[in-house]
This record gives sequence, structure tokens and C-alpha cells, in this order.
Amino acid sequence: MSRFVRVTLRRELLLRVNHFSNWIYTLVFFVLVLLLFPLAVGANPQFLNHIGVAAVWIAAVLAVLLGMEGLFRTDVEDGTLEQVIVARQSLALWALVKVVVHWLTGGFAIVLLSVLSIPLFGLNMNEAGFLALSLLLGTPILTLLAAIAAALTVSLKSGGVLMSLIALPLQLPVLIFATGAIDVLRAGGAVMPILALLAAGLILSVIFIPFALASALRLSV
Repeated sequence: MSRFVRVTLRRELLLRVNHFSNWIYTLVFFVLVLLLFPLAVGANPQFLNHIGVAAVWIAAVLAVLLGMEGLFRTDVEDGTLEQVIVARQSLALWALVKVVVHWLTGGFAIVLLSVLSIPLFGLNMNEAGFLALSLLLGTPILTLLAAIAAALTVSLKSGGVLMSLIALPLQLPVLIFATGAIDVLRAGGAVMPILALLAAGLILSVIFIPFALASALRLSV
């Protein structure tokens, strides 16, 4: 691991620890959305079980978007982004490290909190396990796609709404694909090809999206 990556990783982890409240709100929001679904639709166990996976994924998408607006904004305001460019360091690698740290304190925690789907929506262990695995593969993709929108709107003072409008169409295919996969599982179909496609999408996202982030961030300087 290069010194640049180590320094960036250490800096981002320290910032996340020091600004604990900035990302804990995302997790609180995720839990609140999950709690609201049973309260809003009633206590019908069959219906709750039917919408459980979709509810968790919708909450995950919204939680990811909630925490993305300020991902690069501070770095633009304090000159960190300019320093990375002036130092001729890899902007794509720098952006990828930031997204990875962001996911570790957000998306990965959402994966762990998805266990709430068992008591709230009556999912069995097999369904909950598949849901957690699909979130483990899918939330990094959602985060990377939302990061593109965050990079494009970083120079705007109030870019939160525009960021959501840009990110949601990009994230919808992942949402539709992952939520529909549970029907395949319940019908006794093979789910490994679906997980393999999510894994392939994650690999492609990690390879190509950082370069898109670098291009978008250069436009803001």
C-alpha cells in the first residue's frame, strides 16, 4: 500500500471518528424508515413479509443518498482537492479511498442492521441471509453511483436535491434487480447467478467509477 493511500485512509478514518454525528444520522434514518413501514401498512404478517426486502432496500437507497452530499464538499472548501491535484497524485485513487471509508461507516453498517428485517417483516434466516449478502454487494455500488452525483454537484451551494435527481436513476436498476431476486429465492430458483451479477457489477464499478469521479472533481476546481 502506497504512502499516499495510507495517509488518505488514516485521514478519512480520523475525520469519520471526529465527526461521528455526521454519519450516525444516516443509520438512525435507515432504522426509522424500517420502523415506519410496519406502522404505516399495518400488522398483516403476510403483507409485511412480502414487502420486507423491498422496504429494506428502499431504506438503504435513501440512507445512502442522505449521507453523500458532503462527501467531497469539505475537501473542495478547505483546498484538499486542489492539493491532491497539484501534488500530481491519483485523483481516482483518492476518491476511491474516500468512498470506501464512507461505505465502511455507512453501507456496511446498513448490512449489519438489515438483521432487523427478521422481527419487523418476518423474514426467515435464509431470506435474511440472502438480503444481507445482496446488500453487501449492492450498497457499495449504490455508494459509488451516488458519489458520481456528489462529485458533479460539489460546487453547488444547495446541490442535495439535484444530487438525488442524478443519483436515483443510476441506482434504480440495482434496486429493482436486487429486490426482484427474493422472488426467485422464494420460488426455489437459483440465486447464485444473481449474486454473481451483483458481484460483477461491483467489480466493474470499482474499476471504472473512480475515473468518472476524478473527471467530475476536476471540473469543480
